[in-house]
Amino acid sequence: MPKTAILCGGTSGAKVVGGLYRNGIDVSSIVNTADDEYFLGLYVSPDFDSVLYSLSGLFDFKKNWGILGDTFNAYEMLKKMKVEPYIMLGDKDLAVHIYRTYLLKIGLKLTEVFEKLLNVFELSVKVAPPSDSRLKTVIGTKKGEITFEEYYVKRIEEPIIYIKVEGSGSAKASQKALEILDESKILIIAPSNPLASILPIISVKKIRDKIKRFHGKRVAISPFKGGITYKGPASKMMREIGLEPDPVGLVKIYDGLIDYLIVDESDYNEKAKYIENVKIIPANITINNDNDVLSLYKKILEL
Repeated sequence: MPKTAILCGGTSGAKVVGGLYRNGIDVSSIVNTADDEYFLGLYVSPDFDSVLYSLSGLFDFKKNWGILGDTFNAYEMLKKMKVEPYIMLGDKDLAVHIYRTYLLKIGLKLTEVFEKLLNVFELSVKVAPPSDSRLKTVIGTKKGEITFEEYYVKRIEEPIIYIKVEGSGSAKASQKALEILDESKILIIAPSNPLASILPIISVKKIRDKIKRFHGKRVAISPFKGGITYKGPASKMMREIGLEPDPVGLVKIYDGLIDYLIVDESDYNEKAKYIENVKIIPANITINNDNDVLSLYKKILEL
């Protein structure tokens, strides 16, 4: 099987990376880090952790976050102290955050921290941040700016006026991310939130330039079914900034970065048939389990 690079974030991205890895595909991933936050002094990297736990078979897909079967004794004690973070952190999950924070404090770069954690979980797979510099997705509303993580976890309903990725203009692409792109024959943009999960990655200039010159197939998978996202606020976010959650809107975000866009059959309409420079492929997009992920990958291989 050809080496495959995946740009991803969130639960859907974690499902795709983990599903391909368990099916023996030579897969590497570049994971969104613009939702990373410090909580009570601990550095939390939600999208990387989702991929890490998915690769390890530990991710709780029923809750769509955290480690399956985790306990919350530390979190309950923090609640009694009136200092709990707005994200529920399980006990095993906290151990990962403590170790990551320690590694960063002793001077390791984020790329190196990713590698350390992958080794701890005995995973022979490459997962890289887009940059070792801090990136932050910021949501602008009439009431002010908030991070995307807060917007998502607290289920903020205030309409979005704009979205931006702070730090992306000066961020230097991580060497590991560039290596992943150089050595891969297929590039897949996972059915993740295009604004919150993928935009931060492609906002790093050298990564965007490398994708534009990518020497293999470049395929994006739509996160929408009938104009509604499988999970999360992506469709709402796109509409509020003036983009339709459909093939046309996705191609505008991924302009110049993809050759194929796989969309659910319910979203394959007349507009989709006449999009220039990108081949729109209708399919029954389902990623409930590893077999679904493999079937979708086989469809990509047929292109």
